[in-house]
Amino acid sequence: MFSLLTFWIEDPGCFWVTMKGCGPYIIDEVEYTNLNAEMNQFYDKSYKDVDEVKPLMVEEGQICVVFSEELKCWCRAVIKSIMYYMDHYQTECFLVDYAKNIFVKTKDIRVALEAFMQIPYRAKKCRLYRTKPVTLHIDFCENTAKIVPAKRWDSAATQYFQNLLKAATQIKAKLCAVEDNTFDVFLYGTIKDEKVCINDDLVSKNFACFEETKENTGSSADYQENLTSLSVESLPVKTVNPALAFRPVLFQEKVSTDLETGGNCICQKQLYELTQKKHLGPNFAESYCWPPIAQGCDVVAISDHGNDPFLYIPPILTLLQLGSCYKALPNISGPLALILCPGWKKAQLVFELLQTYERCCRQLHPMLIILGQKREAALSVKIRECEVIVTTPYSLLRLFEHHSLLFCRLCHLVLDEVEVLFSDAAEQVFTILDCYKKDISEDYSVHQIIAVGARWNKHIARLIKEFMNGPYIVITTIEEASIYGNVQQVVRSCMNSERISVLLKILDFTHNNLQKVLIFTNTVNEAEMIHKDSSVDQEYTKARSVILLTENSECHELGILHYLQHAEAEIPPELHDFTAKMLEAEEDQKFSRPLCAYLKTFGICKNRTVCPDRHQINLQIDVPQNIPDKIKQTPGYVTILPLHIVNATNYFGRIVDKQEDQYTNLAEEINEYFKKPGNKISVKNVEKLAFYGLCEKTLFHRVQVVEIFPKEEENLFFNVKIKYIDEGRTSQVQSYHLLQLPARFQCLPPQAVEFIVCKVKPIDNEIEWNPKVTSYICHKIKGKLHEAKIVHTLGNTAWVDPMVRLTRLSGFKMSVNEYNVRSEILSTGLGTDNPEHITQLQLCIHSKVLDHTKNLKPFLSETQWFYILEKIQLNFLYFSFYPEIKWFQNEETVTVKVKIASVADYKCEFSKQKVVFSACSGDKLYLADLELHQYILAEKSTCVIKDKEAVIVLMKEKKGAWCKLLKNKVQWKSIENY
Repeated sequence: MFSLLTFWIEDPGCFWVTMKGCGPYIIDEVEYTNLNAEMNQFYDKSYKDVDEVKPLMVEEGQICVVFSEELKCWCRAVIKSIMYYMDHYQTECFLVDYAKNIFVKTKDIRVALEAFMQIPYRAKKCRLYRTKPVTLHIDFCENTAKIVPAKRWDSAATQYFQNLLKAATQIKAKLCAVEDNTFDVFLYGTIKDEKVCINDDLVSKNFACFEETKENTGSSADYQENLTSLSVESLPVKTVNPALAFRPVLFQEKVSTDLETGGNCICQKQLYELTQKKHLGPNFAESYCWPPIAQGCDVVAISDHGNDPFLYIPPILTLLQLGSCYKALPNISGPLALILCPGWKKAQLVFELLQTYERCCRQLHPMLIILGQKREAALSVKIRECEVIVTTPYSLLRLFEHHSLLFCRLCHLVLDEVEVLFSDAAEQVFTILDCYKKDISEDYSVHQIIAVGARWNKHIARLIKEFMNGPYIVITTIEEASIYGNVQQVVRSCMNSERISVLLKILDFTHNNLQKVLIFTNTVNEAEMIHKDSSVDQEYTKARSVILLTENSECHELGILHYLQHAEAEIPPELHDFTAKMLEAEEDQKFSRPLCAYLKTFGICKNRTVCPDRHQINLQIDVPQNIPDKIKQTPGYVTILPLHIVNATNYFGRIVDKQEDQYTNLAEEINEYFKKPGNKISVKNVEKLAFYGLCEKTLFHRVQVVEIFPKEEENLFFNVKIKYIDEGRTSQVQSYHLLQLPARFQCLPPQAVEFIVCKVKPIDNEIEWNPKVTSYICHKIKGKLHEAKIVHTLGNTAWVDPMVRLTRLSGFKMSVNEYNVRSEILSTGLGTDNPEHITQLQLCIHSKVLDHTKNLKPFLSETQWFYILEKIQLNFLYFSFYPEIKWFQNEETVTVKVKIASVADYKCEFSKQKVVFSACSGDKLYLADLELHQYILAEKSTCVIKDKEAVIVLMKEKKGAWCKLLKNKVQWKSIENY
């Protein structure tokens, strides 16, 4: 075993090293130093008699001596090639002691004296012993892709080999054989204090295989005699092969020779990167999506994995390696690929994945562009050498206003989570598609639209029809395929004992209406029973799905409702009513959960059905906690100190008493107490929810244990999750860091309060703040006193508007507003007004509080009842009023007029049998919750404000007269039928 110093690496089968240690092929480094000094002395002195040391002739393979400008010395060399250049001959020489190639003029070559050729060359040519390259072999007939031996090493294997040697702090080799002056070795590298056999590592990563020989001379690991196969799921269609995603095809053009040979290099690179990230090969959806994408086809892919960028990233990266495809494009700055994501968070994820996986291919210089509404932000964007842009529809349109040539080189347009894009920004997406279609020249064959998602959306049909050419439609979800196929959805209710007879009545088997029917039953007996009474071997006219709901179907009804809504199918009233009760029951099960953060921060939760937190009031949890009584009773400006910044509008901190701040006094006492070494007593038995002390740098804090993690093996201590009860932040520490906290330091209640800045939200329908805004606000407000007006309190949360930073002028009894936090957020261009914030929050709170207080009333005394009502009124600081309502109708519509003067903010929500209207006027909140007598078309109903009233126009589902407006009686002042 001897140590190595690598010089130059061509590939794992050809690299040059110097060897250190003892052995027949190893020369002491001192001898090379002496040789170098003697050569320099001789050839420097012989410059006057150049002819004596110049060779009579020069030919390839000749041993000589040349001067290296880089090394500043004379070196032994071998002539590799000779070429005529301008007015002289130039030779390429390989420096045998340094493993470098240099170019010199033939007149500068010197004869190599025999005295200087006595010791072996310092650079030894090596190759990995019995380690041979592999490549990907595709069998189109068998639909398989296997890794098989290859004649040469691809660039991905070489790059990986180079990276291993570069990362190694020590390299050693075991010499196994010498053949044609090439040393066959096993290499061992020490990487991060771990010894790795590089031969074995290349094989384990599918870059190489061990050569099979009759004699087994042994190695550091067992030789693999069987080649590793690429894991490919069985495919039902022969022409769909996931391996094609790794083989670049030039959009129906003839594949050039360099692509035939280079395709495997791209394949190996991508395979290696995917393996490194624990990607086990294409899943079912990817196996269908990758081939058409890699062939440059337009693709629509709807799958359960539709939100996973891996549906398109590997084949897109493969395509972008084919530089020859894009030579005909305009020679200007602009991306080749554009990936549209539904929000900044998904765009960030895609960008990071591109950065990770582009390392295995040519540099694409991807850019993540998220722009706010500030014009100068778009002007400052410079697109140079960027071949992939990741952004959102709104950001792209802002950029396009100032970069009109953005689409001139664009070849690949990807719509990530297409159903979300069309749901939240359909107008913007179609504007982008129109621009893309307009700017594409018919002379270019390279253009492609890829749309991936988890659900079908009605706008996708327009996308296919107007913007795609012969697209591949890949839908791996049965439910979404039925919507795409326009299958009629029919739901019928019946008793479980009657379902077979009901089914037979529904199905029409007359010869005038031939149908092909597929019936699913629970048992074989049921299948045979139905088969006796019907014939199913007939042609069909229109696909129809019939679902029978019985008393045993309760667990499926909510899912069926959501699916029918998604399919825009008719929903039986009984199913709608039942699932509404189920949704209410689900909310009740969340009663002990925290109040939804989105509801608190923005007034609305977009994903309410899947949100794990509650969206209703729990009077036990939501009673005011750390907010002083005098603030609740007389709302006004208070001094707050933000200490932990969750996001741009959500902070934790303290309310600071201007007269006497009890916490400041307590903190001083705690720090004085723990400064004495004898008082730092570690806790032996940690209890959940108990209070302790904790030292952080030089300060001591009161903390509460909120979670205790299991003790790890061979570890004396365990981790606990703690909450800093006076700051609001959480952390994780080891149990021995907790200190006993005397009872006198626990008398003051926890001081942390959650503050939410009202009436501002992220732009572009985002549901989370961009980190840029949060970072900017955090730097501006953290640890600084602010004046804020509390407009709402609920539990430990206070909503504030405004929140300002005051600067007191020294020498004057006055102060000035330095900034308003809400205005600062808007100034970033990434925030916008949210005037309905408080109104929406109040509607949620009001309706739920009334429900819960009504339920509690039979169990409460009259005094307790009025006390709760008083607390509710003080807490929410508002009363809700019923507006005056009048209505009239014709055959198609119902017009409802709601009298409200000076409407500031309003909202009107329509559903099939319900209208909820709310509005603010002055300090009053008006609420009308109308449960309609008949069904309406919610998407075609409207609401507008005119003069001193709101005019709501309801589109009837069925034409005809309504005998009354509402399903149940209400207490409003005026409901008239004109």
